[in-house]
Amino acid sequence: MRQWMLKITEYADRLLEDLDELDWPESIKEMQRNWIGRSKGAELDFYVLDRDGQERELKLTVFTTRPDTIFGATYLVIAPEHPFLASITSDSQKIYVEDYFEKASRKSELERTDLQKDKSGVFTGSCARNAATGEAIPIWVADYVLGSYGTGAIMAVPAHDSRDYEFATKYNLPIRQVVIPKDDSGCATDKAYTGEGIMINSSSDRSQFDINGLSTAEAAAKVIEWVERTRHGKKKVNYKLRDWLFARQRYWGEPFPVFFLEDTGEAVPVPESDLPVTLPEMDDFTPTGTGEPPLAKSISWNQGYAHCR
Repeated sequence: MRQWMLKITEYADRLLEDLDELDWPESIKEMQRNWIGRSKGAELDFYVLDRDGQERELKLTVFTTRPDTIFGATYLVIAPEHPFLASITSDSQKIYVEDYFEKASRKSELERTDLQKDKSGVFTGSCARNAATGEAIPIWVADYVLGSYGTGAIMAVPAHDSRDYEFATKYNLPIRQVVIPKDDSGCATDKAYTGEGIMINSSSDRSQFDINGLSTAEAAAKVIEWVERTRHGKKKVNYKLRDWLFARQRYWGEPFPVFFLEDTGEAVPVPESDLPVTLPEMDDFTPTGTGEPPLAKSISWNQGYAHCR
């Protein structure tokens, strides 16, 4: 169904910055900041491998706020609704993946992102190349990743992300520590260390890339520079904010001041001199039976703007 959407995401930064000028309680402004959800990071590309371990043209792009931890990415996770799921899934895993997809489709996003819930997932049967380490890492599908946020895929760094750690320990996936606290106090082995610190285990002869000894901030900047130079990713800012759908106006028909030319379908705005568009008085606003909104019944009102066409 074709519908109007307000591209509010184009104003995300402005909405965020202008919150500082509002005389609102700080708690309310913080709620608004969280709703906008601005995240700085990078998009990283992982090329899917074929049965012979060769890179296919297909690649998974992930968004991460911690590009510094790329050497600790030991597996990938895609959302059940990811468009590449079918093409990534091997024949031997197809029945398991399809069953998991069906079960995940019954859950709400709230249920899927509940931090207290037991993590679940299925191996797709395919692997991808971690460009930094040169290693082939498995691709899993799990419902704690949402197709509506970021790219619908994540690089899992279980040593430094709590959700990834729970998932990795459940399915016996590799956990590689790549960050230690600056005070060298060590990290607990029974949970993820999510703080900042100094990079370790972060170099590879294959990629000729080394960020060992750098701070997490320095490493993140260097990783972004490296992936852009090698064409394995780019710097990226993400938002939780989504464009607004005018779903409540489906029945009436949205009175947007735009006409579509009958011969070309071109969108033509109503001249500013004719704004605002005033809705007509109507006695009959029952369904038209043609799929058109009730506003289509007001012939004189529609013809009144015919000059805009």
